[in-house]
Amino acid sequence: MLAPGMKIVSRVLFLLFLLICVLMAISNAQPVQVGLWPLPHALVMPLYLLVVGLLLAGVLAGVALGWWAGRHHRKRAKSATADAARGEREIARLKTELSAAHAAHLAATGAPEPQRRDSKALERQGAIVQPELLPPTSRAPAA
Repeated sequence: MLAPGMKIVSRVLFLLFLLICVLMAISNAQPVQVGLWPLPHALVMPLYLLVVGLLLAGVLAGVALGWWAGRHHRKRAKSATADAARGEREIARLKTELSAAHAAHLAATGAPEPQRRDSKALERQGAIVQPELLPPTSRAPAA
């Protein structure tokens, strides 16, 4: 996104370019003969059409070359996207396997789920970030 000031500048420059193109078209409306060397034929057209056509051909050639030059980046981005999706699927599969193995282990041993040693510390850290998550205390607030 352009800043508001840059939008105004770009629009003014575009209008100036458009004005120059219109003035050139009006002042150069006389026909010119364009000979295409290997061919025996010649084209007769207004000069402004020749200039606009050559500008358009140059822009199209630049766009085509830019697109062709970016093929390596597009290929690498597509490969990275596929690798990321493959990694996400692998993570989901491993999480499922881990939870199933953990549940099977707990069922085989008959032990309740162990309490994390650091659960109180993690609870306090979460309360620092989000105080509303802190459990209510039985102590009266200090006056």
